[in-house]
Amino acid sequence: MPIVSVGDMSQQFISMRNGGAIKTELSRLAESLSTGRVSDVTKVLGGDTARLSGINYSLEQLNGYTQAAKETDQVLARIQTVLGQVDDLRTQSSAQLLLVNEESTASQIDNAARDGARTFGVLVTTLNTQVADRALLGGTAVSAPPLATADAMLADLQATIGGATDFATINAAVTAWFDDPAGGFATTGYLGDTGNMVERRISDTKTVPVDARADDPAIREVLKGAAFAAIADSLPGLDRQTKAALLQHAGTGLFAASSGLVSMQSRVGAVEAEVEQSLTETNAQITALQIAKNDIVQADPFETASKLQNVQIQLETHYSVTARLNGLSLLRYI
Repeated sequence: MPIVSVGDMSQQFISMRNGGAIKTELSRLAESLSTGRVSDVTKVLGGDTARLSGINYSLEQLNGYTQAAKETDQVLARIQTVLGQVDDLRTQSSAQLLLVNEESTASQIDNAARDGARTFGVLVTTLNTQVADRALLGGTAVSAPPLATADAMLADLQATIGGATDFATINAAVTAWFDDPAGGFATTGYLGDTGNMVERRISDTKTVPVDARADDPAIREVLKGAAFAAIADSLPGLDRQTKAALLQHAGTGLFAASSGLVSMQSRVGAVEAEVEQSLTETNAQITALQIAKNDIVQADPFETASKLQNVQIQLETHYSVTARLNGLSLLRYI
């Protein structure tokens, strides 16, 4: 029977190779034990990584929807803040203007008119609020404010009124300017988008509408009411009675605009609730998928520690055997 011998150099190479393999395994197990995750997922799965890839893809999609839903929720919350500010201005101005009557002095009327003009300006500025250089209430037109400036709208109103100084003519002109669907406020006051409502996707199966715009009838009624007070302050040639009538009409209009504004806030609130519900559902899916992923990639600490100890003993044995082999010499036996 032939005998195959292994030379010293070959023996040394084999020993180094075996020792390297044991060290590699020891390092892999040590990493798994310290991180709590398997270091070679492909090996653990036997090369079948399709399930893990599917979980990672789903998690990536869900995280994207979560981000989109959070951004939508932030936009809706900011819109609610703006609408709340508009409602506060409406309430305060209405309460002040309704105090004006035929017995009010010229000074009281002039002061109320100036306050009304300031309110109109603040309302326009508030409705033109932008977040991160994006308009909130202009529909898909987000790069510019949705409303013309207060001064520009008042100038257009004055041009529409012309030289009229009686309440009936002024009332008809201002009302027509705000209510005309093909002119006035619709073309020179509101500068935003007038197309279909914005739809935002918040999950793979759900989109929500963001339809709050500065040309909403509820907003238009608030602006119309405030505009009557602003006109009373800026239109020349008005007598005390006409000014008082315009201010009273402004107060009544602002008071009546409450219901429309509340309805608009409720509509936005309903969409907010839908977004929050979707976020809850998406987060639940993410949690479930993360648990499934952890079941795949997480290392069992007890099993890993046991394997680590066994490999450590194997490495110590390898070193011991190698040392004994290196110590063998023919001269010692001659």
